[in-house]
Amino acid sequence: MSLLRDPKRLIAVLIAGVCGLIVLVDYSGSGGGFALVAATLIDWAAVITAVALLLGVFSVAGSHVGRLRQRGTDWGYSLVLLLGMVAVLVAGIFFPLPGGGGGIVLPGSLAEVPIRTFFRAVYEPLAASLLALMAFFSLSTALRALRRRSAEATVIIVVAALVLIAQLPPVAVLPGVGLATQWLNDYVALAGARGLLLGASIGAFVAGIRVLLGFDTPYLDR
Repeated sequence: MSLLRDPKRLIAVLIAGVCGLIVLVDYSGSGGGFALVAATLIDWAAVITAVALLLGVFSVAGSHVGRLRQRGTDWGYSLVLLLGMVAVLVAGIFFPLPGGGGGIVLPGSLAEVPIRTFFRAVYEPLAASLLALMAFFSLSTALRALRRRSAEATVIIVVAALVLIAQLPPVAVLPGVGLATQWLNDYVALAGARGLLLGASIGAFVAGIRVLLGFDTPYLDR
């Protein structure tokens, strides 16, 4: 459908494109009126994002509360999620910050001491356990890939196995192993990582241009 035949879509595309161009021009160092307008647009976007996030939290919490009331499928997971959410809110709001006077103190970010302490006590052990389980899933995946006898999978598994073996203390102390591992990290692995970053950057650039020109309209769910 043409934009001229859909005035609502045309207005949304024009607003998104103009706002995006103003912010983009401001990042190029234009200054003046562009800087003021761009700063205002960024502040508006931050407020809208915060409100949308708050509405999303209420929506998720309401959905899980309803599942608890109805004793729906896997309602225990809903209980754990709600308890975790309440615990983070309590830790961030009602626990006094170091040097503060106590009482209700709103945290400036998730890096504040009470929230960070809660994450270290609860979230980090859970994340470590999940990563430990991922090792067994990775081993199972590698065995299934070998059974298919795919050349690509075999190369990946062999390289991964060699790198893991090279990290073992008895092997790492052998002459030349450390230098070889360092060379692989500095040249082969770093080259692959840079290639991935360049590809992602080019993809993000193309996606941004398509949004600015109105070819893609994610803000309209199209």
